[in-house]
Amino acid sequence: MRGERLALGGLISLFGSAFAALAALVLTSIVGNVLGSRGTGVFFQAVGIFTVLTQVLRLGTNSGIVRFIAAERAFDRVGSEWRIVLYAVVPVTVVSIGASVALWFTAEPLAVWLSAPGEEPALEGLLRVMSPFVLCGALIGVLQIASRMLRGVATFTVLQSVLLPASRVMAVVVAALGVLTASTAFSAWLWPLPFWLVVTALVIAPPFWRDLRRRGEFDRTASPTARAFWRFNLPRAVNSALEAALEWADVLIIAAVASPADAGVYAVVTRVVRAGGIVDKAMRVAVAPTTSALLARDQLVESSRLHTRVVRAMILLNWPFFLLLISMGGSVLLIFGSEFVRGWGPMVLIAAATMMQTAAGMLQSILLQGGRSTWQMYNKSLAVGLSIGGNLALVPFLGVWGAAITWVLVMVVDNALAAHQVHRRMGVHLAPRRLIVPSILPVLVFGVGGAAFTFWGGIAIATLVLAVVILGGVYAAVLWMLRRRLGLAGLWRRVPFIGRFA
Repeated sequence: MRGERLALGGLISLFGSAFAALAALVLTSIVGNVLGSRGTGVFFQAVGIFTVLTQVLRLGTNSGIVRFIAAERAFDRVGSEWRIVLYAVVPVTVVSIGASVALWFTAEPLAVWLSAPGEEPALEGLLRVMSPFVLCGALIGVLQIASRMLRGVATFTVLQSVLLPASRVMAVVVAALGVLTASTAFSAWLWPLPFWLVVTALVIAPPFWRDLRRRGEFDRTASPTARAFWRFNLPRAVNSALEAALEWADVLIIAAVASPADAGVYAVVTRVVRAGGIVDKAMRVAVAPTTSALLARDQLVESSRLHTRVVRAMILLNWPFFLLLISMGGSVLLIFGSEFVRGWGPMVLIAAATMMQTAAGMLQSILLQGGRSTWQMYNKSLAVGLSIGGNLALVPFLGVWGAAITWVLVMVVDNALAAHQVHRRMGVHLAPRRLIVPSILPVLVFGVGGAAFTFWGGIAIATLVLAVVILGGVYAAVLWMLRRRLGLAGLWRRVPFIGRFA
């Protein structure tokens, strides 16, 4: 019975990730077509600042809530889950209120620091718009992860990956019925937060109250203290801040030293490329328990075999998307507006670098599952430093191209470090020869085939749709015929939430 629940939970999580990625692309398309590249740049500059700020203000508590509540349940202890939630909520609330007030009073100097010359008033207004929502943005992330532990993965996925993204799209659509500006679009993007914060609090209230009523059974000698909770969380707070900075630093730097129009083009390009990470993320989540168990038993040969098989599947499933971005990127960017087509060249670099990352394997997951989170923190610190330094050095001269070159540099260095640590120091290897056939198939179908469609039909959305239908059908047929030779059929039995339905 527990296996079926895990299987269903995995499928729900995959659906939620796919829906959230689609909603993000729809939102980007609306903003891009209505606001153009400049307005889109201003919008995503504000989104980036808000996202980095609220993720930092969560103080890494998401990991702590999951770890400590799971540990309490593993030992059948009760009456402590409500305390764990409060351990996270109270400090995040206090710090977020202080940050919100500080943001309001420092909006003007921050706008001068973060804006290109002449753009300061627009960003100052957006900083003041977001200030009252900072607490909501930080706290909703904490309560949503609490809902995952108190109510289950389905509730968490629906709240975080379906309802909130969908409501944001709807709010921006409603705003677009009037006069849509970067300010009104960003305000519409923010307004669903208070509503879903209240809903999330109401959703977790019953199990929170039930556990509170059992507080008399709380075992103070065995259950966690606030000090233990925060001793675990502080390193994760650093990692979360680094990850947020790495995701948005380039967009913010382009907006500050180049122009909002360049930032808009680059934001659209990177949002499109990041959408291809959904399969990658799903595969990592799916095999994480198996990988963790193998590494815990020092079964390095079996870990290496599983790693290679998963990477083969990731190449087969991920590369078609990125190859379409390379071969038909002009048609893809046309979906967001004609002004963004000039981002095709930089997108080729970024998509190619992301393909390299896929081929390198589940390096980050293996570092975490193998207990090497400190190594990962050092890697990410270096990556953030390279990203900031590279963008500051190249963007003033090369614009979007400079940011794309920096992206490639950061990704190569980050993956090279992780690859050395995983393959050489941990002993989990890839078999490069076994990646040749899985790499050739998508290159031939979507790389060469996509280029042929672009040559034949030019840059047009209709050409893209026709190519996806025809090339997708050909590719699916080839994978089905070669499924045993490629090892796809056997792999699903090793993936917990897929193997149950295979």
